[in-house]
Amino acid sequence: MVITVKQMETPEEIEGKSLVHWQTWREAYDDLLPAEFQETMTLERCRFFSQKYPENTFIAMDGMKVVGFISYGNFRDKAIQAGEIIALYVLKDYYGKGVSEQLMHAAFVALDHFSEIYLWVLKENKRAIAFYQKMGFTVDGQEKILELGKPVKELRMVCSLNKDS
Repeated sequence: MVITVKQMETPEEIEGKSLVHWQTWREAYDDLLPAEFQETMTLERCRFFSQKYPENTFIAMDGMKVVGFISYGNFRDKAIQAGEIIALYVLKDYYGKGVSEQLMHAAFVALDHFSEIYLWVLKENKRAIAFYQKMGFTVDGQEKILELGKPVKELRMVCSLNKDS
């Protein structure tokens, strides 16, 4: 298996990313988010996000198949000059195969003009938190509550990029 990471560009790649977003949302969150909210994350909604925000997205390809993606950009809190990992999703069949690491490294390169990168993660998503810690992120103490049919807590994590290496 050779995974290629590239900038998302073509309509086929946008559709592939939409399918990955929809499937991985279920795989990652069915046990963590209320069923009523999960039902709102339709394939059409994922297509809308993919088509509306195609920039700043790397996709992981196994041959011609999109198997994961990462979206990144400027940190959405304008008071802080930093980068942000907005979304990172990989198909469950590709867990443990280095795909997430490849995507994260591509985003680190794209965001290397920042000294810090932030992300938000569900407090109950232990697997994701462990992965982000492995990638150099630490919980910084900031939390927010999302109202998704029931209150759901997110934690903010930060990674300081070493500018000396």
